[in-house]
Amino acid sequence: MGKKIISNKTISVYILAFIIAASLLFSSGCGLLSSKVEDTGEDVVQEEENSIAEEELSPGLITTITLWDCLEPRERMALMGSRDKFLSAHRDINIETRHFRSQEELQDQFEAASLAGAGPQLLLLDFDGVHRLAPANVVREIVDEADYGSVLNGLEEISASNGKNYIVPFRAYDFLMLFYNKEIVEDVPDDFEEVFSYIQQMQQPENTEEKAFGFLLNESEADWIIPFIGGYNGWIIDYASNSLALGSQAMQKTLEFLDYAYNQENLLQGGLEYGEINELFKEGSAHMIIDQYSTTQEYIDSGINLGIAKIPRVWGEAKYPTPNISGLGFMININTYGKQLEGAREFIGYMLTGDIQAGWNDNTSTIPALADPGIIDDPLLKMAFEQAEICRGKPYSQLIMIIRNAISDNVKSMLAGDIVPAEAALKIQEDAIRLRSGTLPLKKQEEGQLPENTQEDKEIPSNEK
Repeated sequence: MGKKIISNKTISVYILAFIIAASLLFSSGCGLLSSKVEDTGEDVVQEEENSIAEEELSPGLITTITLWDCLEPRERMALMGSRDKFLSAHRDINIETRHFRSQEELQDQFEAASLAGAGPQLLLLDFDGVHRLAPANVVREIVDEADYGSVLNGLEEISASNGKNYIVPFRAYDFLMLFYNKEIVEDVPDDFEEVFSYIQQMQQPENTEEKAFGFLLNESEADWIIPFIGGYNGWIIDYASNSLALGSQAMQKTLEFLDYAYNQENLLQGGLEYGEINELFKEGSAHMIIDQYSTTQEYIDSGINLGIAKIPRVWGEAKYPTPNISGLGFMININTYGKQLEGAREFIGYMLTGDIQAGWNDNTSTIPALADPGIIDDPLLKMAFEQAEICRGKPYSQLIMIIRNAISDNVKSMLAGDIVPAEAALKIQEDAIRLRSGTLPLKKQEEGQLPENTQEDKEIPSNEK
């Protein structure tokens, strides 16, 4: 009791840091000291060294910046294209990149390298990196590199650790929207009263179609329930302290909404998994659903005349639901100084320019991180941005897994009639506290249950809660 427990992961990181430091000390005597970390040879990491011929400049006048990323294929291709454009315009800077297949692997190797005084100058990764790397004191505080007043509110909320910012927001993703079939739905509902009216109209005898649903909600997954808590003027955490805020009046109202829709009025069909809802929408049997913005191209490719909109205002009140949002951002190694720091800042600034942002709009499933991205011609992207403006920052992966477990289990019990909404709201908070302390076992999210950009969420080791 009272003793600090050191995790195996922490021990491994410091051992690796010691090995790297010893290697650097040895190589410095031979004039070979480099800020680049040697490849460990692990299969999960692929390294690329990309240089540009600099005939008019001597090697000593070229500043080399190394960037590590763990991007998905489309985003990785966009990064390479953006980097090549940057190199063409900046002949005195060279950018080398190294790609990791997972953010966990990137963070492990970066932390060890940085603690040893080495590592890349830049990282491009998910906002989860703030929670992992900022407390380890391996990344620089962001002071002049970003204007957080011009960033989407949801991303600004998860850019900081202990009141200081550590990531430059670059792109946003991983948020929910309303999807509808434009060939069937003529007037998009503005609130859930209109959604329910649409469903009731479909239920009239003259309009009854076999296997037709006006609206389907994936009630079995907490991510689809959380936005309504924001719509009822509450939220799931306090960002400054990362304390849980689940036993609120807003949570109770959210559960009452679900109880009304599923149990009291039988307006919504329950018991359907994400994949089933996805297929029903593609077939035209489901007229409206809620899904991730990143799935828009999948539905378009299926032949649907797709429309997207903000999730309608909550039932009984006037506020829009507030989905979680995350994104990509740049972090700077604490060991970066002088010309390399100047070069890193130059590259970040270039990546935030309108031309580069427009290219990422066209070639990835992400959107700009800026609150005012300028003129957007694409109607789907424009509507996605309207939704993103009211999203809230997605808590770090360990914490969101706790919240998902607590909400999903108790919503299931409530919809089964085992507990009433008021009791369920209190129990969600109690269960989340127990899950966080380790006194209640955490269920691992089933693989493939959520769409892309949620694959990093894993079962939480007890020493990381």
